[in-house]
Amino acid sequence: MTVTPPKAPIPVKQSYWQDIWDAVATILKGMAVTIRNFGRVVFLKQAMTITKKWGSRQIALRYRGTIGLTVDRRTGKENCIGCLACERICPDHCIHIETVDEKPGHKGKYPVVFIIDNNLCSLCGLCVEACPTPALIHTELWQIGGYSHRDLVLDKQRLLEIGEWQQEKWIRMGLGTVDQVTGKKSMQLTDEEWLAEEEKKRAAAAARAQRAAAARQQAPAQARPSSEHREKQPKEVSEGETSSE
Repeated sequence: MTVTPPKAPIPVKQSYWQDIWDAVATILKGMAVTIRNFGRVVFLKQAMTITKKWGSRQIALRYRGTIGLTVDRRTGKENCIGCLACERICPDHCIHIETVDEKPGHKGKYPVVFIIDNNLCSLCGLCVEACPTPALIHTELWQIGGYSHRDLVLDKQRLLEIGEWQQEKWIRMGLGTVDQVTGKKSMQLTDEEWLAEEEKKRAAAAARAQRAAAARQQAPAQARPSSEHREKQPKEVSEGETSSE
């Protein structure tokens, strides 16, 4: 005995007037949202496209937002050491850095120019991963815009402001400073630590110079007997020649 499966129920087709009412209701719902936002923008002067409900949502810690530069909170110095790893690895070539070889109190090279062109940046995160220090970070900022392409070219001062804003927020949330969040260690030293390290370098250089001077003084003393021996040997040979004659 074969059992035939039950037939699917035949959908009930809405009436013509029901279709019209659904269309009108949908249009009225959309227009209500438009009119409400229009009144808020025009009369209340609240030019915003995100409501408080959506704007207050917490963004994930791993969110890849606008990139910022950070400062070591312990020393008060910039974490960037001018290694140019981020500039070399950037696939969009949107990072430009200019450095000086040495700045008193700063570990590594010092970046005098640091520019990120957000017109080209794809927020891939390669620069943040390649950075050996916690100098570059992704922030929660995503609503950065401007009226021209020039407004999206962020210089060093703007990048430091963005990074400082994000680090302040992490501290308020109880996550800690940027080195604690990223797991990378800053190379910067306090002024006292830097002076102590410079003193060690000067002492080591003085010790090397003293050893080199001592080696130079010992070298002529060791070479003097051999030279005297060479001077005496021709004299003895000449006396032998005269005696044989």
